[in-house]
Amino acid sequence: MKKLLLIVLSICAMEISLAQTASDYFMPLCVGNQTVCHTDHNDQGWAGRISTYTIIQTDLIEGELYFVQEGMEYVFNELGMPSPFHYLWLRKDLNGEILLKAFSEEYPLLDYAQILPTPVVFLSNNIFTTGYSQSMENGSQIQTDSVISTHATFGIFSNCIQIRETTKTNGIIDRIGNTYYASGVGHVGSDRSYPPDEVHTEEFASAFVTGCDPIIDSLPAHVVDTCLGQYLDYYVNNLQVDTINKTVTVTWVFQVGIITNQFIETYNYQHQGNNVIGITINCDRASVSYYNTIDISSSLLSVNEPLAKNTNFVLFPNPASDMITVKTINDINEPLTLNIYNIMGQRVLSELLKQNQQQINIGGLSNGVYMVEIETTKLTGKQKLIIQNQK
Repeated sequence: MKKLLLIVLSICAMEISLAQTASDYFMPLCVGNQTVCHTDHNDQGWAGRISTYTIIQTDLIEGELYFVQEGMEYVFNELGMPSPFHYLWLRKDLNGEILLKAFSEEYPLLDYAQILPTPVVFLSNNIFTTGYSQSMENGSQIQTDSVISTHATFGIFSNCIQIRETTKTNGIIDRIGNTYYASGVGHVGSDRSYPPDEVHTEEFASAFVTGCDPIIDSLPAHVVDTCLGQYLDYYVNNLQVDTINKTVTVTWVFQVGIITNQFIETYNYQHQGNNVIGITINCDRASVSYYNTIDISSSLLSVNEPLAKNTNFVLFPNPASDMITVKTINDINEPLTLNIYNIMGQRVLSELLKQNQQQINIGGLSNGVYMVEIETTKLTGKQKLIIQNQK
């Protein structure tokens, strides 16, 4: 759901489970935690995509600490940059409910966010009561969320909370879908059943979920003197960690229309783990700071680096140990070349793919982080691969 509905109208079925709280079924609020979901392209016209839900930073609002969850989409058949669909400022209260204080659809900055006068319950302890529902209104649109099941099965997860979202505009139903929450992971997928041209299923792909690192360093923001324009998308890639000199080098990528600006910055760090890095863009009109979370690990290429953008294929499982399956998003009528590179940029495996879905033996590769690249005369695609648990 890209639009947030604000005004709570009615709440019913107020029985609360004392054994569990809503926060048990939400991603742990720790900087760096991420859930990744995948949607296949379908005949109804729904484009294949990867959706990520990431805790990217913290902010103080009225003296309370809130965690910012970023929802980001990477659509396979679009040439544009990955686009956010929400930024939510969330915290857990003493009762274990998840509260929402602010939101934005474009930027993770409070200056661009809608800050609510008082926090609203984003995920209630009432989710453990089948039949519980609440309605929210925004102008002519009303959304009703109802708990359909507290023991639903979705993909590899059982005992999920299934919440049905029904949206009416001017009294007419225009969207019906379900969201599934699993204990300890949070959002693990969804399915849309109406309208017909939006029917699709979003399935769980992977998660990076840890306990909160007690050391979260906000590294000093570097300053770049340039003017980028008012509207832009940005992300961080090419994460390189020097554990001897304790520096981390990243590439900031800013996209303004068809113009891409890249800035390579090096930061000094004291501790491994979750860190927040920043960059300040100075211009004759204004000075704006941007932030992103990184995980500083002993690997030269961090396991927590974001997924590759605009990929034309998916691979699974990921992480993997012995075999991976490579599947192209669209039918390709010509052979594909697959190359796997290690963190030093050296090619360690090359295969010629003759099918749209094919298994590759990676048993000869060591544990670590790799870049998988496919190439034809018509397309290229890259994606990160983690190899672990080798015997």
